[in-house]
Amino acid sequence: MQCHECGNTVAADDRFCTACGAALETPAATTDQVTDQPTEQPGDATEQLPTQQVDTAPMVAVATDQNDDTTDVWGDDDPVWAVTGSVDALGRPIGGEPSTTDQLPATEPVTEVWARPGAATPIVTAEELDGPDPWSDEPGITRTTTMPTAPRTAELPVFPTAIAERRTFRFTAVLAISVIGAIVTMLSLFATIVSVTSDARLVRTDETPVAFRTGDWISTDLASNVPIAGLIAVCLLVAGGVASAFGWRGGSGLAGGAGLAIAGLSALTIGLAQIPIDAAYEMAAIPSEQQFTLTITRDLGYWLLVAAAAIGIVVFFASLNDAFGDHRSGLNPWIAAVGALSGLVMAGGPLIPEGLATFSDNWYVSDAPGSPPAMLLTTRLVQLALLALAAVIGFLSVRRWGLGVAVGGGMTSIWLTVSTLFEIGDNPVGPGFNNPGAVSMGVHGVTIIGASALLAFALLAVVAAYDQASRGY
Repeated sequence: MQCHECGNTVAADDRFCTACGAALETPAATTDQVTDQPTEQPGDATEQLPTQQVDTAPMVAVATDQNDDTTDVWGDDDPVWAVTGSVDALGRPIGGEPSTTDQLPATEPVTEVWARPGAATPIVTAEELDGPDPWSDEPGITRTTTMPTAPRTAELPVFPTAIAERRTFRFTAVLAISVIGAIVTMLSLFATIVSVTSDARLVRTDETPVAFRTGDWISTDLASNVPIAGLIAVCLLVAGGVASAFGWRGGSGLAGGAGLAIAGLSALTIGLAQIPIDAAYEMAAIPSEQQFTLTITRDLGYWLLVAAAAIGIVVFFASLNDAFGDHRSGLNPWIAAVGALSGLVMAGGPLIPEGLATFSDNWYVSDAPGSPPAMLLTTRLVQLALLALAAVIGFLSVRRWGLGVAVGGGMTSIWLTVSTLFEIGDNPVGPGFNNPGAVSMGVHGVTIIGASALLAFALLAVVAAYDQASRGY
C-alpha cells in the first residue's frame, strides 16, 4: 500500500504516513461514533449521559500557489487533526483515557462526594461513577466538592513580650520585725513617757523654771509634730515589710529606711523628754520655805521609745540581706549623687550655729539657763547621723533597695521641716531639734533647701526607676 501524497510504502494498518505524516485513506467510514455505555452502580439506577457526534474525517489544509493554478500540498508541514470522539459536559472523552488537560494541578486533588439525602455516609464518589455528568439534575442526589486548600502564607514572627513576674507571699524576717516595730512605735507615741508628781501643791514663782510642770508627758506634749512623724514612719515600715514579703527589694529597703527614721525619731523624743526631767531637778534645787517632794518617773512610753529605736536598727540590718542580692540597677547615677548630697545638706542644716553660738555648741554642754540638756545634744546628733546615713547609703547604692532606704529614712524629717516651717501645732520641732544659739524654734534656710532637694530627687528617682523597670532594664 502506498501513500497517496508522497508515494511512500506503508503498512495496511497504518493510519498515517511515516514519511510525510499525511492521513491515509481507509475504506472505513469517515465518521466514528463513540457512545458511552452507562455504568451500573450498586444500588443505583443506570445513568446515561448524552453523547455528541463529532466529525472525525481527516482535515487537510490546502494552499494555492499564485504562480500555479494547480493545488499544492504543504508536504511535511501539513497539520493533522487527530480523531476525536464523544465528550461529556465537562469536555472529558467518554470511555477513553483521560487527557493531560483533564488533570488537576499538582497541588491537592478535588474530591467530589455524592450522597443521597438522609444517608449517614457518602454512597458513591465521582471516581466510581466513571465519568457521569456531576451536574445532573436528577433529584435526590447532592454533590459535595472539596476544593484544594489555598497555600499557607508565611506567619510573621512573634516577639516575646515582657510578662509580669508572678510574686507569691512568703513570711520574711523583715515583715515580722516590721510589724513588731510598728506596734511598739504606736504604743510609745501615745503612752506616758515622763511623769512628774509632787506631794504638795506648788505655786509658780519667778524662780520656777519655764519648762517645769507636774503631770504626765506624752510625745505630743514634748513636740506637737512628733506623733504624725511617727505615724508616717510606721506606715512606711509596714508597707515596706509587706512589699518585702512579696519579693520587692525596694520594699525591703523602704522598711529598713523607715526603721532608721523610727530610731532617729525615738532618740530625739527621748532627748526632748529630758527637758521636763531637768526642769524638775532644777525646781527641786531651788531653796524654798515650802517643803515638798517631787517624784520623777520615766514611764512605759520612755522604755517603749528605747525598744522602738532598737527594733528600727534591727529592721535596717535585716533588710541588708536583700541589698546584697539586688544586682539590677534602679537609679540614675547622677540623680543618686545629687540625692545623696541633698541628704547631707539637710542633715547638716541644723548644725549651723546662729547668733553668738559656735559650732562646738552642737556637743558642748552648758549650765546656762535654757540651754539644752546633754541628753538632747546627744540624741539630736543621733537623729541627724541616721538621716545622713539613710540618704548616702540609699542613693549611692544605685539600687532599688537603696532607693527605698532613702525614701523611708527621709520622709519623717521632711515632715518635721515642713510642719515647723509653717508652724503646724503648738510646739513643733525641726530635724535635730534646733540650731545652736537660735532664740526661737525655727528651721534654718539650709535645712529647707536640703529637705526640698531631697524630696524632689527622691520623687525623680522613683519615676526613673519605674520607667527602667517597665522597659525591662
